[in-house]
Amino acid sequence: MSTHSHDFSDSEWPFQEPTDTTAFTTTKIVHDGYPVLRVTHDEEGDWQILCDTTNRPEDCLIVCLGCAFQRNRDIGALADLPLGWRAWRESVDSPWQREKKEPEEVEDE
Repeated sequence: MSTHSHDFSDSEWPFQEPTDTTAFTTTKIVHDGYPVLRVTHDEEGDWQILCDTTNRPEDCLIVCLGCAFQRNRDIGALADLPLGWRAWRESVDSPWQREKKEPEEVEDE
């Protein structure tokens, strides 16, 4: 990821991770302005900032966490989301709900 700046001050940054931390999001959020309705902080430390409208690989974008926060400041409320947890809401007016993710189920072959 190339080095770039953001339109917020260091004191506004709510996350423990650096601003250039990789985050996965969707074209619908970045290009079409869809709201963020689901956020996951994976066990590996990856952040997923999602709109809950698509899971198609071609709709995935990789951005820095700083850019995700700059576009959607309300995700700052989830900066303390532990590894392996997710948060969701029904709409931008709804409160965030949180839960620990269950381990992925492995199907028998």
